[in-house]
Amino acid sequence: MNAARLFFDIQGAQLRPEGPWLAERPTVVILHTGPGSDHTAYKEHIGPYLAETAQVVYIDLRGCGLSDRSTPEAWNVETWSSDLHALLERIGIERPVVLGAGFGCYVALRYAQRWPADVSKLVLSNPNARAVTERMIERYGELGGPKAAASAREFFERPSESSIAAFLRDCFTVMVPPVYAARLMLMPIWNLELAIHWTATEMKTLDLRPGLGSIEAPTLVLAASHDPQYPPASIAEVIDGLPDVCVEHYPGARHSVFRDAPESMAAIAEFVA
Repeated sequence: MNAARLFFDIQGAQLRPEGPWLAERPTVVILHTGPGSDHTAYKEHIGPYLAETAQVVYIDLRGCGLSDRSTPEAWNVETWSSDLHALLERIGIERPVVLGAGFGCYVALRYAQRWPADVSKLVLSNPNARAVTERMIERYGELGGPKAAASAREFFERPSESSIAAFLRDCFTVMVPPVYAARLMLMPIWNLELAIHWTATEMKTLDLRPGLGSIEAPTLVLAASHDPQYPPASIAEVIDGLPDVCVEHYPGARHSVFRDAPESMAAIAEFVA
């Protein structure tokens, strides 16, 4: 058994006074982007916004942030989805709304495939069911130019400490606007070893498309047009495979949909409610 301690934090009460009674609010579990990032950025926008009307649970996936680093053989979507299931059982959260952002959508989708009855709703921000590297490289080139495309190709095809350094230098400001790129680089507790390992291993083979039809939860997809890491054609594959889905499109938004298109948070709150 490859056990690990997972960090989680909770914002907002599940039971709140409403007149003479206590009213139960929905619980939203946020799965952060990555690989190798953590939950902290979501405490600046979507988390507090949803906490006004829901209970919000922030989680650092195994190997990320304040959770145990564990070992590389456990850095995969199957383990992360199992961890999520075990954690929610342990802390007594039943049928939450699961919100995945970017990389976190892989974990959210796999969790909803394996335990469909345990998810009340899904919210997916720029979801992909697989990483199609040529699509990603092409989109980095379209949005960031030849240098960004070359650095993306080098990292995706030969992940290493040197190639991830060049990728972050040349591609991070293509994913997120430069005005807050530095803050988003400095805020998380990064595990770049995990990012390199996952890119070299599971990213090349993971394909969640065959199980999308088994997901029972009503799903809201936020689709940004300018996220090179999660390009529109790959988002469309997820939308096409889900049986119960509604889509909100955000032209011009990048990886950071909640910052680039703040109106997306109202759409999520309405869907959750």
